Amino acid sequence: MSCVCCLSLTADLGEITRNILLHFIDASLLFDGYSSDILNTHYGFDASFVSAVEATQDPKDVQAVIVKHLGLDEEHVTDDCAAIVQWACRIVAARAAALAACAIAAVIQHTGNDKVPEGEEDTGVDVGLDGR
Repeated sequence: MSCVCCLSLTADLGEITRNILLHFIDASLLFDGYSSDILNTHYGFDASFVSAVEATQDPKDVQAVIVKHLGLDEEHVTDDCAAIVQWACRIVAARAAALAACAIAAVIQHTGNDKVPEGEEDTGVDVGLDGR
């Protein structure tokens, strides 16, 4: 059951981010109030957009990702817009990471791997994640 929860969580990262961005667009605080077909489509983009923004460091790179993935005109994507988009992606990714960590910790506790058998050395628990 926890795996189903995690799959649903990752499928919705793009949708959560899209809704945050639309809120700012509707308030004319982002992209001069302009939107795109991708932003106006439910589930119009997925977590790859969030990952692409998270992988950038420079505001110009964020602007390029926005133009490429969201289909907006460059003239509406300012440095301030890039900062807002980067912030939105960061909070959505951090929330997802925290929720995933809770599920992983629950599995570790449920399977008893959080306890060291008496007389044995604590070797910890290895957890592997694929960020693709």
